[in-house]
Amino acid sequence: MEFKEYQNKASKTIQEYAKAKEASALIPFLGLIGEAGSVISELKKSLRDGESYTNYNNKLKEELGDVLWYISTIATQYDLSLEDIAKKNLNKITDRFENSSSNNFITYDETYPKEEKFPREFEVMFKVINHEGKEKVRIIEKLTGNQLGDDITDNSHQDDGYRFHDIFHFGYVAYLGWSPVVRELMGLKRKSDDNIDEVEDGARATITEELVSLYIYNHSMDHQLFKYSSSVDSEILKTIQKLVSGIEVSSCTQKQWETTIINSYQVFDELRKNNGGRVLVSIKNRKLIYLGKN
Repeated sequence: MEFKEYQNKASKTIQEYAKAKEASALIPFLGLIGEAGSVISELKKSLRDGESYTNYNNKLKEELGDVLWYISTIATQYDLSLEDIAKKNLNKITDRFENSSSNNFITYDETYPKEEKFPREFEVMFKVINHEGKEKVRIIEKLTGNQLGDDITDNSHQDDGYRFHDIFHFGYVAYLGWSPVVRELMGLKRKSDDNIDEVEDGARATITEELVSLYIYNHSMDHQLFKYSSSVDSEILKTIQKLVSGIEVSSCTQKQWETTIINSYQVFDELRKNNGGRVLVSIKNRKLIYLGKN
């Protein structure tokens, strides 16, 4: 049965409540709460009685059907299509949970000249140096020996390891194929296209990327820098998607962002623990790998 057919037939069973006409719109909401409780009640019976409760599946099916009726009724009351609701929900949960990063991965610079493309695999060294009693991190591209950007400190009153935060930008390269910050550091801006150079590789996109990194980092401080985490709160991922809306990386799913964050923070933890080291950035394999101290 199609959702459309179900909703049409279910709508013919909606009752009028003479004693509470002014509250008729609320009754399906209250009914939904009640039926959700009935679903939980069936679970309780199953847990309590175990295999002796042989009617569990049938009763669960019945109670879920009642939940569906109330959902359909609420949708009908507000002129919403149950089919549209189902489709939008499926898109939402696919974006959040489907682990198909290989299919979703877009190589944003694929059609550009070689000198404007990220190397599909490269190695960087995070080297800790001491200057006037303060630790700084210097990033060096191993193949060329070039320093990427300036030496970085924590820029904080506390030693929180943020001097290693450029690893997050390299994580965006590996898992998302995107990073205006790293393009700038490596001299890979797509200058052959004035519009792309300005919008996707320009100052606003770079600031957005730094803002995303800082936003995630501030959240991570309340979660032990994701050291023991395998997931990221959905609201954080939604906010990230809002922050990057309007630029190319907006095509990335919440699941891709979650994978990027968790794996980048694992490497970040290794860099902090070992006070630097070598990291492999692989677009072709979509990996960010800590290779060791030397």
